[in-house]
Amino acid sequence: MESRLLELPAGCYLERASNSLVLRKPDGTLVGELVNVTNGDVRGEAPTLRVNFFGDFEVLCGRAPVPLGRNRKAVAILKYMVFHRPRPVSQDCLMAWLWPDSNLRHARWSLNSAIYALRKILGECAVSVAPHDAVIFEKGAYRLSPSMKISADAGEFDAFHEKGRKLEKSGGIPDADKEYERAVALYRGDFLVEDLYEEWTEIERGRLIDAYTAMLGSLAVHRMERGEYRECMDFCYRILEKDRCCERTHRLLMECFARLGQRGRALRQYGMCERSLAGAWGAEPSPEARAIYSGILEEHSEKEER
Repeated sequence: MESRLLELPAGCYLERASNSLVLRKPDGTLVGELVNVTNGDVRGEAPTLRVNFFGDFEVLCGRAPVPLGRNRKAVAILKYMVFHRPRPVSQDCLMAWLWPDSNLRHARWSLNSAIYALRKILGECAVSVAPHDAVIFEKGAYRLSPSMKISADAGEFDAFHEKGRKLEKSGGIPDADKEYERAVALYRGDFLVEDLYEEWTEIERGRLIDAYTAMLGSLAVHRMERGEYRECMDFCYRILEKDRCCERTHRLLMECFARLGQRGRALRQYGMCERSLAGAWGAEPSPEARAIYSGILEEHSEKEER
């Protein structure tokens, strides 16, 4: 049988435990476990590399944070490649994006340095893949090794959203709501908030915010239809955190307050809607919003006269 050398991440060591090998960092932190070790034959799966794009960007190996080092370009490439995987990214594209003012020789040297740093980052977790093989270069483009197990919150978010939309269109509202709830639970903050001015992140951030608020809107409407007014209001407030001019959400809140007997708060909500639209767009509430306001105001006045 051909012998194979297991290359370990820098500084890590293996510790034998019954029929497995445990991989630890120098401080003893558990990185992963290789199971079914017999007669020198090592089998098992590498721990999953978890990448979180929402809120603060982080990379986890199992549950342990992966140090990202000081090479910002390497981290930028990591973000782009994980988000767009398995699609490769060309060498020329990376050089033009990250070193637009450098000559070709300097840009290529800088890219090679960044890729080296990126392989080192991935080597912290890619137990089953040698660090050099974690990023593959072929036909003038880079891609992540398909042997690496990677999961990302943004990808899961999109999958839950798409599944929920299909269920909602087919009338499976309860199941759609479950998918939407799974998606919004992943949304810990806006997409890559530390990269506000990167063009590609700005586009994706807007798309993901739209998807997030759309799902919250569906969840709010479905709660309203079931008479779960306070739950509906919770989703509405989360929408207004992202878009204070969403008139549909203001209308839902007005109706919730009215059905809970809080007509004064319903009228104040209309005032908030009116001020938000005027301040942002110089616009007025729609006839639908004014009709809800008038109905609540009339009912409120009749109650006070009694």
